[in-house]
Amino acid sequence: MSRNRKTRQREVISHIVEQTRRPLTAKEIFLAGRLDVPTLGLRTVYRQIGRLVNEGKLVSLDFPGQPTRFETVRGGSHPHFICNRCRRVFDFERAASSPVYQAPPGFSIDGTEIVFYGICPDCSNSSG
Repeated sequence: MSRNRKTRQREVISHIVEQTRRPLTAKEIFLAGRLDVPTLGLRTVYRQIGRLVNEGKLVSLDFPGQPTRFETVRGGSHPHFICNRCRRVFDFERAASSPVYQAPPGFSIDGTEIVFYGICPDCSNSSG
């Protein structure tokens, strides 16, 4: 039996991450997945996330003071926004006029991570 067989749990987890427009924690994936598969276990979520990361279908994101989050691979690095009130993380699209940085001679860049901090619309609207 193949370890990477398509199971209902795996399909639900993949669908949740693909359809959500922001990086999710394993717990958020677990809670959303239980709506479709009430018997879904947290260990199953972690196991499937690990497989999807190993297959290159998901990437893990680590932000200071935050649990690890996961999102689909979508054409490279892009900025994120962390709400200072609710602590949710959102994807930001890179504008065509984004600044371009050039490394000094001799430096080799492996990747970038740009994070903006502020208040999301939900929290702004709830503060009256």
